[in-house]
Amino acid sequence: MPHVTLQYTVNLAEFNPTAALRAINQALADSGHFDEEAIKSRALRLDDYRVGVADAGRAFIHVQLKVLPGRDDATRKGFAELIIAALSSVLTGHPPATQLCVEVDELDASTYTKRVVDAPNG
Repeated sequence: MPHVTLQYTVNLAEFNPTAALRAINQALADSGHFDEEAIKSRALRLDDYRVGVADAGRAFIHVQLKVLPGRDDATRKGFAELIIAALSSVLTGHPPATQLCVEVDELDASTYTKRVVDAPNG
């Protein structure tokens, strides 16, 4: 915990998802709310997408942050703003009106399970 899922449209040719994930992870770690090694993130390129009804020229990046419950709305909104700032810092060469979107959701603590598996002795 937390889990970060970043989705981005294929027409963001100069977008570097690795740099974006690094920036997001760093921002979340720097917030003081999460242990650095607990942050798990992944990026998914969207080859098939649509923004409105236009045939081309529009792009978006959508980030979903999932955290355990217990944080107030202002704290969760702060996480969203940190992520938007991190994305903005690494976004270059993008189409006009590229949309950056962030949602912060709570994991279901009654069903979320995590186990760290050590490397086998060999």
